[in-house]
Amino acid sequence: LVFAGLIQNLSFLVALSVVSGFVERRWRGTLGAAALQGTIFGTASVIGMLTPLVLGPGLIFDGRSVMVSLGGLFFGPWAAAVSAVMAAACRALQGGVGTYTGILVILSSALWGVVFHRRWTLRGVPVSYGMLWGFGVGVHVAMLLLMFTLPGGAAWLVLRRIGLPVMLAYPLATVLIGAILSDQRGRIRLLGEMRENEERLRLALHATNQGLFDVICRIGETLVNPEYARMLGYDPGSFRESH
Repeated sequence: LVFAGLIQNLSFLVALSVVSGFVERRWRGTLGAAALQGTIFGTASVIGMLTPLVLGPGLIFDGRSVMVSLGGLFFGPWAAAVSAVMAAACRALQGGVGTYTGILVILSSALWGVVFHRRWTLRGVPVSYGMLWGFGVGVHVAMLLLMFTLPGGAAWLVLRRIGLPVMLAYPLATVLIGAILSDQRGRIRLLGEMRENEERLRLALHATNQGLFDVICRIGETLVNPEYARMLGYDPGSFRESH
C-alpha cells in the first residue's frame, strides 16, 4: 500500500514535469522564465500534496521534495524559491504535527537544488543518471533525518513504515524526472546552436557574396539564397532564403 501510494503520486509529477519544456523553449535564460518554472514545479508540488500518502494525523508524504529539489537543480535559485514558498504555504495550511518538519524538508530540498545547480548546471557539467540518483539519495537522506524533528516518538514510526519505500522510490523518481528535464534542455541547447550556426553561415555568405543552392529531395523543394538568385539574374524575392 505504501509503495502504491508513492508511485501513484510520483507518476503524476513525472507527467507534469514535461510542461516545463515548453517554458524552457520559449523563454530560456530569463528571470521571468525561472520564476515561471518555479511556479510550475510549485504547482506540481502542491497538487501532489493534495493527494498525499497519509501515515497519520498531520503525517503526510508526497513528491514535493523531488519537485522542489529538481526545480532548483535545473532552473536555479529563483525557481527553487518560488516552488519552495508555494509548497511551504500549502504545508502550513494543511497543518498537523508534521507541519514544522514538512516545511524544513521543503527548505532542505530547495537548498540541495540550488547548491548542485551551482556545482553542475552553471559549470556546464553533463548530468548523468548516476549523478541524479546520488542527488536524489542525498535529498531524501536529509529528508529522513529531518523526521527526528517530529514530536514524541513519531520519527521512529515514520522511519519504520516509510524509510525503505522512500529510499527506493524517491531517488528513482528523481532520476526519471531529472532525465526528462536534462533531455529537454539538451535538445533546446542543440537547436539553439544549430540556429546560431545557420545565422553565421548566412552572414558569411552574404559578406562574401557567395551563392547557396540546396535541394530538399524528400519534398522536392529548392532553396537558394538572394546572392545566388542575383548571380542567375533572377529576382531574389521569388526565391526562399535558406534560413
